[in-house]
Amino acid sequence: MSRGLDALLRPKSVAVVGASANPAKISNVVLRNLSRGGLRVIPVNPKEEQILGHRCFPSVSAIDGEVDLALVALPAEAALGAAEECVRKGVGAVIVTSSGFAESGQEGKDLQDRLVSVFRGSGTRLLGPNTMGVFAPGHGLDTLLIPAEKSPRPPEGDVAMVSQSGAVAIAFLEKAERSGMGVSTCVCIGNKADIEECELLEHFAGDAGTGCISMYLESFSDGRRFMESAGRASIGKPVVVLKSGRSAAGAKAASSHTGALASSSDGLVDGALRQSGVVRAYDEEELVDLSRALAYLGHARGDRVCVVASAGGFGVIATDYVESTDHGFGLRMAELSPATKERLSSIVPAFSSVRNPVDLTAGVTDEMYESVLEVLQSDPGVDCIMMSLELQPPNVTRGLVDVAVRRRRASPVPIVVSAFGGEDMREALAALEKSKVPSYPTIFRAVRAVAALVERGRYLEKHKINRLGAPTPADGR
Repeated sequence: MSRGLDALLRPKSVAVVGASANPAKISNVVLRNLSRGGLRVIPVNPKEEQILGHRCFPSVSAIDGEVDLALVALPAEAALGAAEECVRKGVGAVIVTSSGFAESGQEGKDLQDRLVSVFRGSGTRLLGPNTMGVFAPGHGLDTLLIPAEKSPRPPEGDVAMVSQSGAVAIAFLEKAERSGMGVSTCVCIGNKADIEECELLEHFAGDAGTGCISMYLESFSDGRRFMESAGRASIGKPVVVLKSGRSAAGAKAASSHTGALASSSDGLVDGALRQSGVVRAYDEEELVDLSRALAYLGHARGDRVCVVASAGGFGVIATDYVESTDHGFGLRMAELSPATKERLSSIVPAFSSVRNPVDLTAGVTDEMYESVLEVLQSDPGVDCIMMSLELQPPNVTRGLVDVAVRRRRASPVPIVVSAFGGEDMREALAALEKSKVPSYPTIFRAVRAVAALVERGRYLEKHKINRLGAPTPADGR
Protein backbone atom coordinates (compact mmCIF):
# COMPACT_ATOMS: atom_id res chain seq x y z
CA MET A 1 0.00 0.00 0.00
CA SER A 2 1.27 3.48 -0.87
CA ARG A 3 1.85 5.90 1.96
CA GLY A 4 -1.10 7.95 0.69
CA LEU A 5 -3.55 5.05 0.85
CA ASP A 6 -2.07 3.86 4.14
CA ALA A 7 -2.57 7.35 5.58
CA LEU A 8 -6.14 7.41 4.25
CA LEU A 9 -7.25 3.96 5.39
CA ARG A 10 -5.04 3.33 8.45
CA PRO A 11 -4.10 6.70 9.94
CA LYS A 12 -2.81 7.18 13.46
CA SER A 13 -3.59 10.89 13.52
CA VAL A 14 -6.47 12.81 11.92
CA ALA A 15 -6.76 16.59 11.71
CA VAL A 16 -10.16 18.20 11.15
CA VAL A 17 -9.63 21.54 9.42
CA GLY A 18 -12.53 23.91 10.04
CA ALA A 19 -13.51 22.11 13.25
CA SER A 20 -16.45 23.67 15.06
CA ALA A 21 -17.66 23.57 18.65
CA ASN A 22 -21.22 23.90 17.39
CA PRO A 23 -22.92 20.45 17.57
CA ALA A 24 -25.07 21.34 14.56
CA LYS A 25 -22.03 21.76 12.29
CA ILE A 26 -20.85 18.87 10.13
CA SER A 27 -17.26 19.28 11.31
CA ASN A 28 -18.44 18.75 14.90
CA VAL A 29 -20.24 15.57 13.83
CA VAL A 30 -16.99 14.32 12.28
CA LEU A 31 -15.10 15.10 15.49
CA ARG A 32 -17.66 13.17 17.54
CA ASN A 33 -17.45 10.17 15.22
CA LEU A 34 -13.65 10.21 15.22
CA SER A 35 -13.46 10.61 19.00
CA ARG A 36 -14.88 7.11 19.48
CA GLY A 37 -12.05 5.43 17.61
CA GLY A 38 -8.97 5.87 19.77
CA LEU A 39 -6.98 7.79 17.13
CA ARG A 40 -5.20 11.07 17.74
CA VAL A 41 -7.85 13.63 16.78
CA ILE A 42 -6.65 17.17 16.07
CA PRO A 43 -9.19 19.99 15.63
CA VAL A 44 -7.90 22.97 13.64
CA ASN A 45 -9.64 26.23 14.51
CA PRO A 46 -7.83 29.49 15.38
CA LYS A 47 -10.77 30.70 17.48
CA GLU A 48 -11.01 27.76 19.88
CA GLU A 49 -8.60 26.32 22.43
CA GLN A 50 -10.37 23.00 22.84
CA ILE A 51 -13.26 21.09 21.24
CA LEU A 52 -14.74 17.91 22.71
CA GLY A 53 -11.71 17.57 24.94
CA HIS A 54 -9.22 17.77 22.07
CA ARG A 55 -6.63 20.56 21.98
CA CYS A 56 -7.18 22.91 19.05
CA PHE A 57 -4.44 24.22 16.78
CA PRO A 58 -4.70 27.50 14.89
CA SER A 59 -3.45 25.98 11.65
CA VAL A 60 -2.23 22.71 10.17
CA SER A 61 1.35 23.98 10.12
CA ALA A 62 1.17 24.64 13.88
CA ILE A 63 0.38 20.99 14.70
CA ASP A 64 3.22 19.27 16.52
CA GLY A 65 4.34 16.02 14.94
CA GLU A 66 3.22 14.24 11.81
CA VAL A 67 -0.34 14.25 10.52
CA ASP A 68 -1.41 11.18 8.58
CA LEU A 69 -4.84 12.31 7.47
CA ALA A 70 -6.60 15.67 7.30
CA LEU A 71 -10.29 16.24 6.68
CA VAL A 72 -11.06 19.70 5.29
CA ALA A 73 -14.56 20.86 6.20
CA LEU A 74 -14.56 24.31 4.61
CA PRO A 75 -16.39 25.91 1.67
CA ALA A 76 -14.94 25.04 -1.73
CA GLU A 77 -12.86 28.18 -2.28
CA ALA A 78 -11.43 28.15 1.25
CA ALA A 79 -10.65 24.44 0.93
CA LEU A 80 -7.93 25.23 -1.62
CA GLY A 81 -5.87 27.24 0.88
CA ALA A 82 -6.27 24.57 3.53
CA ALA A 83 -5.21 21.90 1.03
CA GLU A 84 -2.07 23.87 0.16
CA GLU A 85 -1.16 24.06 3.84
CA CYS A 86 -1.69 20.30 4.24
CA VAL A 87 0.65 19.64 1.31
CA ARG A 88 3.32 21.92 2.79
CA LYS A 89 2.95 20.10 6.13
CA GLY A 90 3.49 16.76 4.40
CA VAL A 91 0.12 15.30 5.39
CA GLY A 92 -0.26 11.80 3.92
CA ALA A 93 -3.81 12.17 2.61
CA VAL A 94 -6.48 14.89 2.56
CA ILE A 95 -10.25 14.43 2.45
CA VAL A 96 -12.12 17.42 1.01
CA THR A 97 -15.80 17.16 1.92
CA SER A 98 -16.92 20.37 0.20
CA SER A 99 -19.32 20.37 -2.72
CA GLY A 100 -19.30 23.10 -5.36
CA PHE A 101 -16.63 21.54 -7.56
CA ALA A 102 -16.96 19.66 -10.88
CA GLU A 103 -20.49 18.49 -10.10
CA SER A 104 -21.74 22.09 -10.14
CA GLY A 105 -20.72 23.15 -13.66
CA GLN A 106 -17.79 24.72 -15.49
CA GLU A 107 -16.85 27.17 -12.75
CA GLY A 108 -16.76 24.34 -10.23
CA LYS A 109 -14.75 22.21 -12.64
CA ASP A 110 -12.16 24.97 -12.94
CA LEU A 111 -12.01 25.14 -9.14
CA GLN A 112 -11.53 21.38 -8.97
CA ASP A 113 -8.69 21.59 -11.51
CA ARG A 114 -7.01 24.15 -9.26
CA LEU A 115 -7.48 21.83 -6.27
CA VAL A 116 -5.89 18.92 -8.13
CA SER A 117 -2.94 21.08 -9.12
CA VAL A 118 -2.24 21.69 -5.42
CA PHE A 119 -1.53 17.97 -4.96
CA ARG A 120 0.21 17.30 -8.26
CA GLY A 121 3.81 16.20 -7.76
CA SER A 122 3.52 16.05 -3.98
CA GLY A 123 3.41 12.95 -1.81
CA THR A 124 -0.02 13.92 -0.50
CA ARG A 125 -3.13 12.19 -1.86
CA LEU A 126 -6.60 13.67 -2.27
CA LEU A 127 -9.94 11.93 -1.60
CA GLY A 128 -12.88 13.81 -3.06
CA PRO A 129 -13.92 16.54 -3.22
CA ASN A 130 -17.64 16.22 -2.48
CA THR A 131 -17.18 13.16 -0.28
CA MET A 132 -18.02 11.78 3.15
CA GLY A 133 -14.63 10.14 3.48
CA VAL A 134 -13.83 6.81 5.09
CA PHE A 135 -15.24 4.32 7.59
CA ALA A 136 -12.95 1.51 8.81
CA PRO A 137 -14.44 -0.04 11.98
CA GLY A 138 -11.49 -2.29 12.72
CA HIS A 139 -9.19 0.72 12.79
CA GLY A 140 -11.52 3.08 14.67
CA LEU A 141 -11.76 5.44 11.69
CA ASP A 142 -15.08 7.20 10.98
CA THR A 143 -15.07 10.47 9.05
CA LEU A 144 -18.65 10.11 7.80
CA LEU A 145 -20.69 13.29 8.01
CA ILE A 146 -23.74 11.57 9.55
CA PRO A 147 -23.96 11.13 13.35
CA ALA A 148 -23.39 7.51 14.38
CA GLU A 149 -26.33 7.76 16.78
CA LYS A 150 -28.65 8.51 13.83
CA SER A 151 -27.09 6.05 11.40
CA PRO A 152 -25.96 2.78 13.05
CA ARG A 153 -22.60 1.52 11.81
CA PRO A 154 -21.94 -2.16 11.05
CA PRO A 155 -19.21 -4.10 12.85
CA GLU A 156 -15.88 -5.10 11.34
CA GLY A 157 -16.22 -7.72 8.64
CA ASP A 158 -14.84 -8.81 5.31
CA VAL A 159 -16.83 -6.77 2.74
CA ALA A 160 -15.16 -3.62 1.39
CA MET A 161 -17.40 -0.88 0.01
CA VAL A 162 -16.37 1.80 -2.51
CA SER A 163 -19.06 4.34 -3.32
CA GLN A 164 -19.31 7.36 -5.56
CA SER A 165 -22.25 8.53 -3.44
CA GLY A 166 -22.18 9.25 0.25
CA ALA A 167 -25.92 8.61 0.61
CA VAL A 168 -25.67 5.21 -1.09
CA ALA A 169 -22.74 4.35 1.18
CA ILE A 170 -24.80 5.26 4.26
CA ALA A 171 -27.73 3.17 3.00
CA PHE A 172 -25.35 0.26 2.38
CA LEU A 173 -23.86 0.53 5.87
CA GLU A 174 -27.26 0.77 7.56
CA LYS A 175 -28.59 -2.26 5.68
CA ALA A 176 -25.38 -4.13 6.50
CA GLU A 177 -25.78 -3.28 10.19
CA ARG A 178 -29.44 -4.31 10.16
CA SER A 179 -28.63 -7.66 8.57
CA GLY A 180 -25.58 -8.28 10.78
CA MET A 181 -23.03 -8.08 7.97
CA GLY A 182 -19.64 -6.55 8.78
CA VAL A 183 -17.43 -4.39 6.58
CA SER A 184 -13.67 -4.06 6.38
CA THR A 185 -13.68 -0.53 4.95
CA CYS A 186 -16.07 1.89 3.26
CA VAL A 187 -14.57 4.62 1.06
CA CYS A 188 -16.70 7.40 -0.45
CA ILE A 189 -14.81 8.65 -3.50
CA GLY A 190 -17.12 11.55 -4.41
CA ASN A 191 -15.80 13.41 -7.46
CA LYS A 192 -12.70 11.14 -7.43
CA ALA A 193 -10.35 13.90 -8.57
CA ASP A 194 -7.33 11.84 -7.43
CA ILE A 195 -8.02 8.58 -5.58
CA GLU A 196 -10.56 6.69 -7.68
CA GLU A 197 -12.29 3.35 -8.02
CA CYS A 198 -9.58 1.52 -10.00
CA GLU A 199 -6.86 2.15 -7.42
CA LEU A 200 -9.15 1.12 -4.57
CA LEU A 201 -10.34 -1.98 -6.43
CA GLU A 202 -6.71 -3.01 -6.92
CA HIS A 203 -5.94 -2.30 -3.26
CA PHE A 204 -8.85 -4.33 -1.85
CA ALA A 205 -8.13 -7.17 -4.27
CA GLY A 206 -4.86 -7.66 -2.37
CA ASP A 207 -6.22 -6.87 1.10
CA ALA A 208 -6.22 -9.94 3.35
CA GLY A 209 -9.03 -8.48 5.48
CA THR A 210 -11.42 -8.19 2.52
CA GLY A 211 -13.31 -11.18 1.17
CA CYS A 212 -15.68 -9.38 -1.21
CA ILE A 213 -15.49 -5.99 -2.95
CA SER A 214 -18.75 -4.08 -3.27
CA MET A 215 -19.00 -0.89 -5.35
CA TYR A 216 -21.50 1.82 -6.27
CA LEU A 217 -20.41 3.71 -9.38
CA GLU A 218 -21.94 6.39 -11.56
CA SER A 219 -19.05 6.43 -14.03
CA PHE A 220 -15.65 4.91 -14.71
CA SER A 221 -12.52 7.03 -14.41
CA ASP A 222 -10.80 4.69 -16.86
CA GLY A 223 -13.10 2.02 -18.25
CA ARG A 224 -10.38 -0.18 -19.72
CA ARG A 225 -8.29 -0.13 -16.54
CA PHE A 226 -11.35 -0.84 -14.43
CA MET A 227 -12.33 -3.91 -16.44
CA GLU A 228 -8.76 -5.22 -16.41
CA SER A 229 -8.48 -4.62 -12.66
CA ALA A 230 -11.88 -6.21 -12.04
CA GLY A 231 -10.86 -9.25 -14.08
CA ARG A 232 -7.71 -9.71 -12.01
CA ALA A 233 -9.57 -9.09 -8.73
CA SER A 234 -12.34 -11.55 -9.64
CA ILE A 235 -9.81 -14.38 -9.87
CA GLY A 236 -9.29 -14.17 -6.11
CA LYS A 237 -12.47 -12.69 -4.68
CA PRO A 238 -15.98 -11.66 -5.73
CA VAL A 239 -16.64 -8.14 -7.04
CA VAL A 240 -20.21 -6.79 -6.93
CA VAL A 241 -21.06 -3.52 -8.69
CA LEU A 242 -24.16 -1.34 -8.65
CA LYS A 243 -23.66 0.84 -11.74
CA SER A 244 -26.18 3.64 -12.12
CA GLY A 245 -26.63 6.09 -15.00
CA ARG A 246 -28.06 3.25 -17.10
CA SER A 247 -30.58 5.52 -18.85
CA ALA A 248 -30.04 8.84 -20.60
CA ALA A 249 -31.83 10.64 -17.77
CA GLY A 250 -29.82 8.70 -15.17
CA ALA A 251 -26.55 9.62 -16.87
CA LYS A 252 -27.58 13.28 -16.86
CA ALA A 253 -28.46 13.07 -13.15
CA ALA A 254 -25.07 11.49 -12.43
CA SER A 255 -23.25 14.38 -14.08
CA SER A 256 -24.95 16.87 -11.77
CA HIS A 257 -24.33 14.70 -8.71
CA THR A 258 -20.63 13.90 -8.88
CA GLY A 259 -19.55 15.44 -12.16
CA ALA A 260 -19.60 11.93 -13.64
CA LEU A 261 -19.23 11.16 -17.31
CA ALA A 262 -21.41 8.08 -17.58
CA SER A 263 -21.03 5.48 -20.33
CA SER A 264 -23.16 5.93 -23.43
CA SER A 265 -24.24 2.28 -23.72
CA ASP A 266 -25.33 0.33 -20.67
CA GLY A 267 -25.41 -2.82 -22.78
CA LEU A 268 -21.68 -2.48 -23.42
CA VAL A 269 -21.06 -1.79 -19.74
CA ASP A 270 -23.11 -4.84 -18.72
CA GLY A 271 -21.25 -7.12 -21.11
CA ALA A 272 -17.84 -5.80 -20.03
CA LEU A 273 -18.67 -6.21 -16.34
CA ARG A 274 -19.77 -9.81 -16.78
CA GLN A 275 -16.77 -10.62 -18.95
CA SER A 276 -14.59 -9.31 -16.10
CA GLY A 277 -16.32 -11.57 -13.58
CA VAL A 278 -18.27 -8.76 -11.90
CA VAL A 279 -21.65 -9.66 -10.41
CA ARG A 280 -24.03 -6.80 -11.09
CA ALA A 281 -26.60 -5.45 -8.62
CA TYR A 282 -29.42 -3.04 -9.42
CA ASP A 283 -30.30 -1.46 -6.07
CA GLU A 284 -28.67 -0.92 -2.71
CA GLU A 285 -30.51 -3.82 -1.02
CA GLU A 286 -29.35 -6.24 -3.71
CA LEU A 287 -25.81 -4.89 -3.38
CA VAL A 288 -25.75 -5.89 0.30
CA ASP A 289 -27.58 -9.19 -0.25
CA LEU A 290 -25.25 -10.43 -2.98
CA SER A 291 -22.11 -9.18 -1.25
CA ARG A 292 -22.74 -11.18 1.90
CA ALA A 293 -23.70 -14.38 0.07
CA LEU A 294 -20.54 -14.20 -2.04
CA ALA A 295 -18.34 -13.19 0.91
CA TYR A 296 -19.59 -16.09 3.04
CA LEU A 297 -20.01 -18.89 0.49
CA GLY A 298 -17.81 -18.00 -2.48
CA HIS A 299 -19.66 -19.75 -5.29
CA ALA A 300 -21.84 -22.68 -6.30
CA ARG A 301 -20.29 -25.36 -8.51
CA GLY A 302 -23.35 -25.46 -10.79
CA ASP A 303 -26.94 -24.29 -11.25
CA ARG A 304 -28.79 -27.34 -9.87
CA VAL A 305 -30.73 -26.07 -6.87
CA CYS A 306 -32.56 -28.09 -4.24
CA VAL A 307 -35.31 -26.37 -2.26
CA VAL A 308 -36.22 -27.78 1.14
CA ALA A 309 -39.00 -26.43 3.36
CA SER A 310 -41.52 -27.42 6.00
CA ALA A 311 -44.25 -25.47 4.20
CA GLY A 312 -45.26 -26.71 0.75
CA GLY A 313 -46.35 -23.30 -0.49
CA PHE A 314 -42.94 -21.80 0.15
CA GLY A 315 -41.32 -24.64 -1.74
CA VAL A 316 -43.52 -23.99 -4.77
CA ILE A 317 -42.82 -20.25 -4.73
CA ALA A 318 -39.09 -20.89 -4.48
CA THR A 319 -39.27 -23.37 -7.37
CA ASP A 320 -40.84 -20.73 -9.59
CA TYR A 321 -38.10 -18.26 -8.73
CA VAL A 322 -35.40 -20.86 -9.39
CA GLU A 323 -36.57 -22.01 -12.84
CA SER A 324 -38.64 -19.20 -14.32
CA THR A 325 -37.05 -16.65 -16.62
CA ASP A 326 -40.05 -14.36 -16.04
CA HIS A 327 -39.43 -12.77 -12.65
CA GLY A 328 -37.05 -15.60 -11.80
CA PHE A 329 -33.45 -16.61 -12.37
CA GLY A 330 -33.47 -19.35 -15.01
CA LEU A 331 -31.66 -21.93 -12.88
CA ARG A 332 -32.43 -25.66 -12.69
CA MET A 333 -34.20 -27.62 -9.98
CA ALA A 334 -31.89 -30.50 -9.10
CA GLU A 335 -33.01 -34.02 -10.01
CA LEU A 336 -32.51 -36.04 -6.83
CA SER A 337 -31.01 -39.48 -7.32
CA PRO A 338 -33.04 -42.64 -6.48
CA ALA A 339 -30.59 -43.34 -3.63
CA THR A 340 -31.19 -39.86 -2.20
CA LYS A 341 -34.97 -40.25 -2.39
CA GLU A 342 -34.74 -43.64 -0.69
CA ARG A 343 -32.63 -42.24 2.14
CA LEU A 344 -34.99 -39.28 2.54
CA SER A 345 -38.00 -41.62 2.68
CA SER A 346 -36.44 -43.37 5.66
CA ILE A 347 -36.11 -40.06 7.52
CA VAL A 348 -39.29 -38.06 6.86
CA PRO A 349 -42.97 -38.88 7.49
CA ALA A 350 -44.69 -40.97 4.83
CA PHE A 351 -46.84 -38.02 3.71
CA SER A 352 -43.80 -35.81 3.06
CA SER A 353 -42.50 -35.17 -0.45
CA VAL A 354 -38.99 -36.44 -1.19
CA ARG A 355 -38.95 -34.92 -4.64
CA ASN A 356 -37.51 -31.46 -5.26
CA PRO A 357 -38.82 -29.24 -3.68
CA VAL A 358 -38.54 -31.38 -0.55
CA ASP A 359 -41.57 -30.75 1.68
CA LEU A 360 -40.95 -31.83 5.28
CA THR A 361 -44.43 -30.68 6.41
CA ALA A 362 -45.36 -29.31 9.82
CA GLY A 363 -44.25 -32.59 11.42
CA VAL A 364 -40.61 -31.65 10.96
CA THR A 365 -38.13 -31.69 13.85
CA ASP A 366 -34.67 -30.18 14.20
CA GLU A 367 -33.07 -33.62 13.96
CA MET A 368 -35.07 -34.53 10.86
CA TYR A 369 -34.09 -31.29 9.12
CA GLU A 370 -30.40 -31.90 9.87
CA SER A 371 -30.50 -35.45 8.53
CA VAL A 372 -32.28 -34.28 5.37
CA LEU A 373 -29.73 -31.54 4.73
CA GLU A 374 -26.89 -34.01 5.19
CA VAL A 375 -28.42 -36.37 2.63
CA LEU A 376 -29.04 -33.57 0.12
CA GLN A 377 -25.50 -32.22 0.46
CA SER A 378 -24.14 -35.69 -0.32
CA ASP A 379 -26.11 -35.97 -3.60
CA PRO A 380 -23.68 -35.17 -6.46
CA GLY A 381 -26.59 -33.73 -8.46
CA VAL A 382 -27.18 -30.92 -5.94
CA ASP A 383 -25.06 -27.79 -6.36
CA CYS A 384 -26.80 -25.46 -3.89
CA ILE A 385 -29.57 -25.66 -1.28
CA MET A 386 -32.20 -23.02 -0.60
CA MET A 387 -33.47 -23.77 2.90
CA SER A 388 -36.78 -22.30 4.00
CA LEU A 389 -36.44 -22.05 7.76
CA GLU A 390 -39.70 -21.91 9.70
CA LEU A 391 -39.78 -21.89 13.50
CA GLN A 392 -43.57 -22.13 13.67
CA PRO A 393 -43.99 -25.97 13.47
CA PRO A 394 -44.66 -27.42 16.95
CA ASN A 395 -41.59 -29.67 17.13
CA VAL A 396 -39.07 -27.16 15.80
CA THR A 397 -36.89 -25.11 18.15
CA ARG A 398 -34.28 -22.38 17.85
CA GLY A 399 -31.86 -25.27 17.53
CA LEU A 400 -32.76 -25.29 13.83
CA VAL A 401 -30.49 -22.26 13.49
CA ASP A 402 -27.60 -24.35 14.83
CA VAL A 403 -28.52 -27.08 12.35
CA ALA A 404 -28.18 -24.65 9.44
CA VAL A 405 -24.84 -23.40 10.76
CA ARG A 406 -23.45 -26.93 11.23
CA ARG A 407 -24.50 -28.07 7.77
CA ARG A 408 -23.16 -24.91 6.13
CA ARG A 409 -19.75 -25.65 7.70
CA ALA A 410 -19.79 -29.40 7.08
CA SER A 411 -20.06 -29.41 3.29
CA PRO A 412 -18.89 -27.39 0.27
CA VAL A 413 -22.48 -27.44 -1.02
CA PRO A 414 -23.69 -23.97 -0.01
CA ILE A 415 -26.86 -23.33 1.98
CA VAL A 416 -28.81 -20.09 1.63
CA VAL A 417 -31.68 -19.52 4.06
CA SER A 418 -35.00 -17.76 3.71
CA ALA A 419 -37.16 -17.21 6.77
CA PHE A 420 -40.25 -15.34 7.84
CA GLY A 421 -41.89 -14.52 11.12
CA GLY A 422 -41.82 -12.10 14.01
CA GLU A 423 -39.24 -11.24 16.64
CA ASP A 424 -38.04 -14.83 17.03
CA MET A 425 -37.28 -15.01 13.32
CA ARG A 426 -35.44 -11.68 13.35
CA GLU A 427 -33.25 -13.05 16.12
CA ALA A 428 -32.71 -16.25 14.15
CA LEU A 429 -31.69 -14.30 11.04
CA ALA A 430 -29.20 -12.30 13.11
CA ALA A 431 -27.74 -15.49 14.60
CA LEU A 432 -27.38 -17.06 11.15
CA GLU A 433 -25.68 -13.96 9.79
CA LYS A 434 -23.27 -13.90 12.71
CA SER A 435 -22.23 -17.44 11.75
CA LYS A 436 -21.90 -16.41 8.08
CA VAL A 437 -24.92 -18.26 6.81
CA PRO A 438 -26.54 -15.82 4.33
CA SER A 439 -30.18 -15.50 5.32
CA TYR A 440 -33.02 -13.35 4.01
CA PRO A 441 -36.56 -12.46 5.10
CA THR A 442 -38.04 -13.26 1.66
CA ILE A 443 -37.79 -16.23 -0.70
CA PHE A 444 -37.03 -13.99 -3.67
CA ARG A 445 -33.98 -12.46 -2.01
CA ALA A 446 -32.70 -15.89 -0.99
CA VAL A 447 -33.01 -17.33 -4.51
CA ARG A 448 -31.45 -14.16 -5.94
CA ALA A 449 -28.44 -14.78 -3.71
CA VAL A 450 -28.28 -18.38 -4.95
CA ALA A 451 -28.25 -17.04 -8.52
CA ALA A 452 -25.26 -14.84 -7.69
CA LEU A 453 -23.37 -17.86 -6.32
CA VAL A 454 -24.14 -19.71 -9.55
CA GLU A 455 -23.00 -16.77 -11.70
CA ARG A 456 -19.75 -16.59 -9.74
CA GLY A 457 -19.26 -20.34 -10.14
CA ARG A 458 -19.78 -20.14 -13.89
CA TYR A 459 -17.12 -17.46 -14.17
CA LEU A 460 -14.61 -19.47 -12.15
CA GLU A 461 -15.35 -22.61 -14.17
CA LYS A 462 -15.06 -20.75 -17.47
CA HIS A 463 -11.63 -19.49 -16.50
CA LYS A 464 -10.67 -22.76 -14.77
CA ILE A 465 -10.06 -21.07 -11.44
CA ASN A 466 -10.12 -23.06 -8.22
CA ARG A 467 -11.52 -21.90 -4.87
CA LEU A 468 -8.13 -20.50 -3.84
CA GLY A 469 -8.12 -18.11 -6.77
CA ALA A 470 -5.38 -19.82 -8.81
CA PRO A 471 -5.75 -21.14 -12.35
CA THR A 472 -6.17 -24.92 -12.41
CA PRO A 473 -3.36 -27.01 -13.96
CA ALA A 474 -5.61 -27.73 -16.96
CA ASP A 475 -5.58 -24.03 -17.77
CA GLY A 476 -1.89 -24.21 -18.56
CA ARG A 477 -1.03 -20.83 -17.08
